[in-house]
Amino acid sequence: MAKREKVTVSIASDRLAQLDEIVAARDSNRSALIEEALAVWEKQRLREELADGYKAMADTDRRTAEANLRSSVETHDRE
Repeated sequence: MAKREKVTVSIASDRLAQLDEIVAARDSNRSALIEEALAVWEKQRLREELADGYKAMADTDRRTAEANLRSSVETHDRE
């Protein structure tokens, strides 16, 4: 487990109230909730990066598939 550090942050009072409501409902604490939120954010960011990567590769993959299909058809036509 990573070393724990104490920090001070400033957030809007309505966000703090929201944070405290969630903490109370979950019988947790602010630190645990913030760590969980960061973990969720990190997973979401990874999903978005993967989706962007897949989208970027889609055109290349399509062109490769089309070239392979043309090659296959040409080979078949010669037989």
